[in-house]
Amino acid sequence: MPPRSPEPNEQPESATERHVPPPAQDSPEREHQQRIGEALLSDDGRIQNTPQAKTIAIEALARRMRSLTPELVVAAFGLNVGTDMVERLGDHRYVLAPFNEQYPSMGADVLHIDELDPESEPRHAPDKVVRMDRPEADALVRQIAVSEVMGAWAYGSNNNARALAIQEVTQEEFDRPQVLGWDMDPETRDDVNIELLYSRDAFRDFVRTQYEMTQEVLAERGISELIGYRALTWAEGAPRPEWADQEVGSSFQALHRPLESWSADRQVAADWLETRGGPGVILAERMPAEDILSVPLTGMGYLGQKEWVALSGERTTLMDGVSVGRSREHAAERTAASSVNVGGPALGGGGDALPEDPTNSPDAQDQGSGPQWQPLEITGHQLNPTDLFDHQTIRTLDGEQHPDWWPRDDSGYAISKRDLDFLGIDPVQIKWLASKEAPMGMTPELYDQFGTELLEALQRDGVPPDQVDIRLKGTGSGFFSGIHKELPREEDIPDNPEAANRMREWFGDSGERPKRRPHDSMWRLGLESVPSDFDLDINSTHMIRAARKHWKEQHPDRYSGDFMGGHGYLDKGAVKGAFPNLAGWADKWENKLGREISVGAFESSGPVNATKFGRSLSGHFRSTDWIIHNSDQPWAERSKSQAQTWLSEYWNHAQDLIERGELTAETAPTMLKLHSQADRMATVAYAGQDEQFMEHVRNQTVQKAVFQAGQLGVDNAALPSHPEQFLSATDEEKKRYAASMRPGKTPDAGKPTDTAKTAPRPQRRLSPPGSGKTAHGTQMAPRLQRRLSPPGSGGTKPSPTSDGRQNQGQGESSDMER
Repeated sequence: MPPRSPEPNEQPESATERHVPPPAQDSPEREHQQRIGEALLSDDGRIQNTPQAKTIAIEALARRMRSLTPELVVAAFGLNVGTDMVERLGDHRYVLAPFNEQYPSMGADVLHIDELDPESEPRHAPDKVVRMDRPEADALVRQIAVSEVMGAWAYGSNNNARALAIQEVTQEEFDRPQVLGWDMDPETRDDVNIELLYSRDAFRDFVRTQYEMTQEVLAERGISELIGYRALTWAEGAPRPEWADQEVGSSFQALHRPLESWSADRQVAADWLETRGGPGVILAERMPAEDILSVPLTGMGYLGQKEWVALSGERTTLMDGVSVGRSREHAAERTAASSVNVGGPALGGGGDALPEDPTNSPDAQDQGSGPQWQPLEITGHQLNPTDLFDHQTIRTLDGEQHPDWWPRDDSGYAISKRDLDFLGIDPVQIKWLASKEAPMGMTPELYDQFGTELLEALQRDGVPPDQVDIRLKGTGSGFFSGIHKELPREEDIPDNPEAANRMREWFGDSGERPKRRPHDSMWRLGLESVPSDFDLDINSTHMIRAARKHWKEQHPDRYSGDFMGGHGYLDKGAVKGAFPNLAGWADKWENKLGREISVGAFESSGPVNATKFGRSLSGHFRSTDWIIHNSDQPWAERSKSQAQTWLSEYWNHAQDLIERGELTAETAPTMLKLHSQADRMATVAYAGQDEQFMEHVRNQTVQKAVFQAGQLGVDNAALPSHPEQFLSATDEEKKRYAASMRPGKTPDAGKPTDTAKTAPRPQRRLSPPGSGKTAHGTQMAPRLQRRLSPPGSGGTKPSPTSDGRQNQGQGESSDMER
């Protein structure tokens, strides 16, 4: 957010000028002030209607606001704006198809060019759509985003989470401590906190830019003050402000919301009060120009009711009219928006109405309402010393060096036996996590059912497998929480001695602690009443379109921003309504696993990349994501991916062992067993991939000779740490390696010997030479710069935790080692 610009007219105004009440109702000054206000709002009659005014304001704001386009889109998430609108920008394969040609800021569909059908849909004509790699697309997206944010205010100044967030940001930005607060229930408070967490800076820019534009217009017209009118009404029996019983003509000080709409025409306020039916009042105030935030041509404010939006201030209020009300049956029909209630004014007093910090607010902490979760216990599993991952897990828990795949947080802290003991986690879960057999809190058998039934549920809801990307986030897939959640220390919880005692039981006096929260740690400490959940991201534009249709049919009058809210994923109620089978699946598996399943449904582009506008915390697609299913890595092929992960770690482990000089007569027999297992794994990992499989065979020939040499006591420094070192060596270097590996007998890299004779063939027919197909359609990410590439990797060396495309599932064969 750019630095705040100085306030116009910052010279202090005398108390007398600010506290002068408006004149009598029939005075010439009132008539004069109404003419000034109406000329200001209509630009001297040049603006004839609200759509015309809004278009001018939206285009001007979109150009002038300093926020980056992705930041604006996040602030506008809702029924008409999703992640595709920003993540597809710059991609020539996508276009924007506006809903309304005359007013394109009303919204647009984001379509792949293959979806265009101009014959049946005129909006798809080439001259009607905007290619998303054109500059016009960015301008249109900004206008749509500004329009959506303005729509929150138009729907109601205090009846949706986004409008309430804008109110709080305005109070902060313009330093207005004395305002009328707003009471809200915990759910609404949480929704407002989410809006502020994601979009506080964009909202600041939104209100500040309107203010700057408005002050320029007022200065050009020489306007120093305006007289405005506002009507208020209360339901029978509802609390009323202490000044509500003042006589007409009385002056008093009234607290106001940070932002309020005022009309230049008293009759507009009187007509509105009449339509409401209940008892109420008309207020009048003389407002200095510096209290005016926006007019219809610069932002918020409804031209049809001759409105501007004003900041709260220490102004004198005049009781300008009182209505005793009339029966509800004679009142005019109220709009849907006016019937929405998300709290009410805090009439118990004013003062500093800013909320507590969301992270410290009691509302932001789970107080244990709802079901009492009891996670599935996973115990009694024995580690097998002859299995690759088990072998490394045992050595690590005994205090030896942590392998690259071992769980670490961003501070570098690696999980220890002490941690697993306190958290009640069986070490086999770490092995399952690393090999992608199962996330935390599941067994491989349960994970197999979990994923299979999830896809079946989506298909029953009309979501085909090729239209969905499913990823597991949170501690279930990474063991540690994200960078936004730190593990507290004893001094952070002075009011919870029991949790502090548990923390001392866990760590003692040791200062070596994780920075982030390990899986289930807050629950084990007693700081949260629920264990860690399963955080699922389901990314599918197909699903969001179906949900939009359902929302419009079922909630035509509901605020459109509630469809997604400030976070960009589908409202939980919308998920349950539009996808009942998915909701039923989640209920079943919550009961089975004893943990909450949090489903976040996004468009196919996934969560917005918040790093584009300077955020370190971002949930966008990463190569390290735990992918359950997508079109590149189908759930049905998870055994192939798992086999590739196993082979990756096999080559890493062998290279590490040789570089440490630990390939000896004691360790070589185990490595020769792993060598045989690697050949079985290769039949799965490279099924149908001729070149990769034969490369594996060639490398295994060299590797077996190396293991046998180590068994004979050959100095590891004389051996190649990776087959590629031998195969890419010069003739002289090959002779030297060969002499070390098998005195008097040189392996021929071009003619595989015993391994080639015994290696099993792939399970499927080999692909034609030159087909160019790679394992799983993608290459694995490199592990360390010093590492050489594993056989069959196509030139890069994968790590078992480096690429989300290499994950999950159980082996289809009993031969496959876990």
